[in-house]
Amino acid sequence: MRILASDSAHLYVQMEESLDIDAYQIRTQETNAEGFEFFRGLGIMGYERTFKLWLRKFPRPVFLAAVRGRELLSWIFVEESTEPARDGFPVFVLRAVETLPALRRRKIGYRLLLLACAQVTGYLLVKPLTREAHRFFTAAGFQELEGMPQPPVPPSRVPGYLVLLPPAREALVGAIPAHFTSIVRP
Repeated sequence: MRILASDSAHLYVQMEESLDIDAYQIRTQETNAEGFEFFRGLGIMGYERTFKLWLRKFPRPVFLAAVRGRELLSWIFVEESTEPARDGFPVFVLRAVETLPALRRRKIGYRLLLLACAQVTGYLLVKPLTREAHRFFTAAGFQELEGMPQPPVPPSRVPGYLVLLPPAREALVGAIPAHFTSIVRP
């Protein structure tokens, strides 16, 4: 596990090994009404087990979390696509970002998105599953693939996805210092 940054109340870390998950408590709706709920809607049971499976993948995905003490408060998961963009640049897919319900609208997920943008190159794709998620991602600079004059990925292969173009991703990376009290450089 690597510490990436902190703000006044949270530490932002990158989980690198499946054992890193064991260091934190993960509240879910199965155990606590104020716990994580995203997986429940997808029919996936077990956050801890799923996180560990993801971290065993190769190439290793980007798995970042906001934590306070031993509690995991928010997380984001990004993996590299097996196919590059039309221009040859890499494509990464943001599979999910989730914050505990009581902590939403405090920009914790947005800060994780900023840090995730610093971990990838090329294009970042996401498929928002709700209107709220769509607003979150378009406000961050993601664009509809449909209707782009020359989309980096054919929209028919990824219907409903949004794309963050490299200049917009770099702008988000440039905003990192304004959102954290300290940043750990590798």
